[in-house]
Amino acid sequence: MAAARKKGTADSPGSSQQPSRSRQPDTRANKAGFVAMSVLRRHCIPINCLLALALAFYVVTVSSTNPNQPDAVTRLLTHSVKPLQKALHVIGATMRNLQLNYVAFKDLWNENSNLKAQIAALESERNRLFEAKLANDRLMELLEIRTRILRESVAATVISNSASSWFRTITVDKGSAAGIHQGMAVITPRGVVGKVVSVGVNTAKVLLLTDHKSGLDIITQRTRVRGIVSGSVDGEPVVKYMGRNEDVRAGDRLITSGLDGTFPKGLLVGTIVDIEDEAPGLFQRVRVSLAVDPLVMEEVLFISDKPKHVFSSALDEVPEPASSATP
Repeated sequence: MAAARKKGTADSPGSSQQPSRSRQPDTRANKAGFVAMSVLRRHCIPINCLLALALAFYVVTVSSTNPNQPDAVTRLLTHSVKPLQKALHVIGATMRNLQLNYVAFKDLWNENSNLKAQIAALESERNRLFEAKLANDRLMELLEIRTRILRESVAATVISNSASSWFRTITVDKGSAAGIHQGMAVITPRGVVGKVVSVGVNTAKVLLLTDHKSGLDIITQRTRVRGIVSGSVDGEPVVKYMGRNEDVRAGDRLITSGLDGTFPKGLLVGTIVDIEDEAPGLFQRVRVSLAVDPLVMEEVLFISDKPKHVFSSALDEVPEPASSATP
């Protein structure tokens, strides 16, 4: 028994050392695998690049050797890379379209800005030419009426309009230096405006028919009934001193009578718009719509009481006969 125990004890160190020897190869293999994984992790990108280059070199070599019959590897790579190629193609086409669209959009933006500037310039030029045309038409109308009136006349431009409701006047850009004097008649191609009440060297003030201090002798064009057109405090022109039995009605045109010595006969003054027969007194109240709106006048014509000398300039140019020499 003692021998068996000694033998068992003698064998026990050997039996304990045998498993440790079998574990040593496993530990070394694990260390080698760990080192390999560490190397692969550190040099992952270079290794992948080398593998890709090698694979590409292989594909090129096989394709150049036998281009009509690619091997299995080449076909596998082709099918594997095909989705990636499509995706890259789509991305490249999209980026190219975006670039082209951006360039086209930038060009359109610049062109649109230039066109807007040109449109603004053309609109300004069109407005200027349209205003010039309107002014030319108004001046032509003044010239036409000036040739029909056999009196001296002066054209002027309105530069201001009175804002007061008690005094309704306008101011023009010509005065005594242009031959304008107090009491001259003022008209437009549409009709009568008023009279000159004050004159400066280069300006003149005109009292409008809408002023309550004004008065103009008129007749109705249809029945030749006389009356006086005057303004009122509320700015509404009326016809004064028109009897109740006179033949007048709404729509009758009123013209100058020519009896005041200021306005030529036959100039349009306005139109009767309403007649109040129920007003007390001997005369009926007649409301008038004037032919000329004083708020929209731009050019006016001053008419003098002097007749126009049509042949004065021609007579001035005729030379006097030379006196005969005495023998």
